[in-house]
Amino acid sequence: MKTKNNSLWLVLIVAAFAVITIGLAFIANKPSKEAATSQAKNGMQVFTKLAKAKKFDAAKVKELKVEELKAGNGDVVAEADTIKANYTGWNAKGVIFDSTKKSADAPLAPIEFQLSGVIPGWTKGLAGKKVGGIYKLTIPADMAYGNQAPTADSSGPLEFVVEIISKK
Repeated sequence: MKTKNNSLWLVLIVAAFAVITIGLAFIANKPSKEAATSQAKNGMQVFTKLAKAKKFDAAKVKELKVEELKAGNGDVVAEADTIKANYTGWNAKGVIFDSTKKSADAPLAPIEFQLSGVIPGWTKGLAGKKVGGIYKLTIPADMAYGNQAPTADSSGPLEFVVEIISKK
């Protein structure tokens, strides 16, 4: 009889431990309220499913990194060109601070600009890339806005996803 009671207690303890472990795993993997709240407030979205705005280690961003998410098949862009592009930018906390996709149901609103007139990370990162391509730029602070950041959310190293639509 004592063995049955000991076995029952052992099963109950193991079950309780499993429930606690699952609960802790759920809590640990829950998105942070800060990032979710900030993105919900500004409503901006990443314009493409090829990339997600997510946290990154700011201390590890020492140089410009360009990753091709989708190859372009158009003309090659030069630093002196004017381009039309869709983009989304976020900081190391994963908070989107600007995008041509202002909300989930808003249409894309590409912008046109001279590539030499934007932050150095965009100028250097997009020169030599092809129209039609989508690129992820990881930009150190000194090639982003540096001490001239328009907002606290756009200071420090930044990441952008940029789709080059056309060039002039």
